Amino acid sequence: MHHFAHKPPVNCTWAKGETRAHMESKVVVADALKERGLRAELEFVVDTMPGDRRADIMAWSPNGQQIAFEMQHTPIGLDEIERRAGTYARVGIAQIWIPFIKPNVWTDGYNRSLGEFFVEKYTPRHFERWVHGFNGKNGMWMYDPAEKEFWLGRLAGHQYYIEETSWFSEGGEENYAGGFYKYSKRFKELTLEGPFKAEALRISVSTRRAFSSHEYRWPAARIVNLVPA
Repeated sequence: MHHFAHKPPVNCTWAKGETRAHMESKVVVADALKERGLRAELEFVVDTMPGDRRADIMAWSPNGQQIAFEMQHTPIGLDEIERRAGTYARVGIAQIWIPFIKPNVWTDGYNRSLGEFFVEKYTPRHFERWVHGFNGKNGMWMYDPAEKEFWLGRLAGHQYYIEETSWFSEGGEENYAGGFYKYSKRFKELTLEGPFKAEALRISVSTRRAFSSHEYRWPAARIVNLVPA
C-alpha cells in the first residue's frame, strides 16, 4: 500500500512491520466507535508514556475516560507487553489487548454448537496466555481478519492420557507407571464464542488487582471488556 515514508537513513520506527490486516483492523474498530458518537483516533501518541507511546486506537468515553485498543497481529514479547500494560495502568488509561486468530484455528477445530467453535489442542502464544490471565474470568477477545469479526476466547487445561506400562526390576519385582491423565504444558483447549461485528459490541470498564506468577506479571489496571449489545 502507498504510504508516507522518510527518506533514509532515518531512525523512525512508526508502522514498522505493520501488516495490511493490522491496519484494516484498526479502521474497523475506530469506525465502529465513531459511529456510536465516540471520539477515536488511530496511532494516538500518549505523551506521558516512555518509549513507544502510540496506542493502535485511543477512544474517549462520554465522561472522558481514555481507552486504548491494542490489536495484536504478530507476537509481542512478554517484557514488552508487560511494560506497555504497566505504563497504561500508571497513567490511568483503560486497556484491551486483542490477539488475531491464527488461520490454522479454523482447520484444527470444529463447531461444537451454534455460536461456539472448539479447538481441543491449541498452542497459545505466550502473549495470549498473558492476555487471557490479564482479563481473568472475562476471557480474551480475538479478531478474525478474514471476516473482520470478533470472537470471545476462553482457554482451559488440556488433559492427555499416560498409558500404563510395567517392567521388572533386577530383583524380579514388577513395577507399574502411567495409567492416569495429566495436564499438558503445551496445549490448551480453546473455546470461541461468536462471531460478533464491531458495531454489535459495547464497552465495559472494570479494575483488576496486581498479580504475578513464576512466568507472568499483571499490573493493577483498568481493563476493558467487550459486551454483546
